[in-house]
Amino acid sequence: MKTLVACLVFASIGAAIAYQINEKNYGKYEASFGPIDYEGETTAETAMASLQEQWTDNLPKVELPDGNEYDFGIMQPEEKGEHSFVVKNVGEAPLTLKIGASTCKCTVGTLENESLAPGEQTEVKLAWTVKTNESTFGQSAELRTNDPSQVAIRFEITGKVVRQVQLVPETLTFKEVASGEPIDLEMKVYSYIEDEIVIGQPRFSSDQMNELAEFSVEPFEVSEDDIEHAEAVQAFKVTASIAPGLEQGPVSQNLILPFTQDGEEPVDISDDDEKSNEKSIVAAVTGRIVGVLGMLESTKLKGVTGGGYMYDFGKITEPGQQTAKAFVVLKGSEQENTTLSIGEVTPAGVVEAKLNDPIQNGSTSLYRLEFSLNPGDEKIDRLGMSREDYGLITIVSDNPNVPSMKLRLKFSLPAR
Repeated sequence: MKTLVACLVFASIGAAIAYQINEKNYGKYEASFGPIDYEGETTAETAMASLQEQWTDNLPKVELPDGNEYDFGIMQPEEKGEHSFVVKNVGEAPLTLKIGASTCKCTVGTLENESLAPGEQTEVKLAWTVKTNESTFGQSAELRTNDPSQVAIRFEITGKVVRQVQLVPETLTFKEVASGEPIDLEMKVYSYIEDEIVIGQPRFSSDQMNELAEFSVEPFEVSEDDIEHAEAVQAFKVTASIAPGLEQGPVSQNLILPFTQDGEEPVDISDDDEKSNEKSIVAAVTGRIVGVLGMLESTKLKGVTGGGYMYDFGKITEPGQQTAKAFVVLKGSEQENTTLSIGEVTPAGVVEAKLNDPIQNGSTSLYRLEFSLNPGDEKIDRLGMSREDYGLITIVSDNPNVPSMKLRLKFSLPAR
């Protein structure tokens, strides 16, 4: 019993001592806005008055005499540039500066002075290298300060990116052209080279295309409305007309425009490659030569190398007949003299096909093809494990100038 009483006495003494320590350290703490009054007497006016007592007019203040944006005008890819921004302290206390974040294509040089007394100024140098495929360039960098009204300043640089020679369009694309049709290409060349250039005989990187092609290079004046190319020194319109005769399939070649400058006469590269003074402008040429007969492609219907198309039914799990639709396209002048029909179909009895009457659309006729897979007593796999491991629908014509076309079918069909 005596032990319990003693413990209670000591606990009371400890609590009293702890209360006194807590009251001394924290009990008389006064908030920044003054004593807290739970009766609602603290107002916006009294709060601001309390803040103003703690504020001082002796603060640094940033001024940017030349602003924080710079337009460098025109630069070329890989060209390096730099610009200095002026930062001035117009406040009453020292201004401290620190380099902050910058975009990956813009760097901030070392500050001349990281602390400015009232009235002093310094320069912040930005350097950049133009690395972009776009026609415009824009980067930024940040400078941090102890000015409470401008804790971070963002410097921005902008401008136009112009190559020595610009091509419009940059890639000559003719998409799909029937094998019996000509191909006409046209592009504009804008030169920003100070010395005038002379474009020589254009050529393709394909000998076959060169044998079928005729070229034309005509200089022209840049119009006042063409603001984007207003700084060009010269401009040329280049045309190429390719006669029918290219093999069916994709086309991926280059159009090469040799040129000389400074009034030099071109040296024949066949004489001595090392002595040639020719430079070249190169533009990609892409497209596809298709047969007079073709099909409109989709996610399941694709053209195949060497001609023809393939429709992928995939692995079929649902029982019963599987149906599909597609469009057969007949292009060119032969459409009026051609009638299409269904030829060989394999596996017989499994694959069925129907070709509807054509729909005329200018120089193109569209035939709707309806085809189906009919399950039999056994599972049938035609998954393209070999060249012959497909189903087949053949589209034939009564015109010797329009060759037949094969539509291969890839499928795995369960038994009924």
